[in-house]
Amino acid sequence: MYSYRKRFFYPIHVEGPDPVLAKQLIEHYGGKDGELTQVVQYLNHQVNIDNRYIRELLGLISAEELAHLETLSAMIIKLGGEVHRLVNASDQAWSLANVYQYSESEKILRANVALEKRARLQYEEHANLTQDPGVKRLLSFLARREGIHQKLLYRCHKVMMEGGSSEHYMGIIYDYKMSLQVLD
Repeated sequence: MYSYRKRFFYPIHVEGPDPVLAKQLIEHYGGKDGELTQVVQYLNHQVNIDNRYIRELLGLISAEELAHLETLSAMIIKLGGEVHRLVNASDQAWSLANVYQYSESEKILRANVALEKRARLQYEEHANLTQDPGVKRLLSFLARREGIHQKLLYRCHKVMMEGGSSEHYMGIIYDYKMSLQVLD
């Protein structure tokens, strides 16, 4: 279940327009490893996985990725960019081909760990391209959140491969929820 709040996931402070950076950040919006790809992939994987704990984690992460998408789009607009089309930084339309459509649990988790890693690295790269402290802070925050997702999904993969118990999975869900309590 999803709920909508009328405030952004993270504060958006932009000192001034930077259309060049805004154009680069559109990659996180409609790019191959962007937030839209993550949301669609996780929703698809969530319904195709038997393990209820992994299904729950994917649901929680997909809801967060929607919040990232909304926050990112607002920042792009404040920087002087546009988000009215689902395209990447090269102006190519977003495609369902970006989504790895697996039904095997191991492949699902490996694909999602890899996607989070690529997204994290891309946010870190873009954070280094700006001197705007508010933009840098938000991009660094998003990179950290992707890193948290990456680690939790990796832990799920490891627990699954080792035949872990429900307590192990519940610990991962707990750690995800606790990670939200320390947002800065």
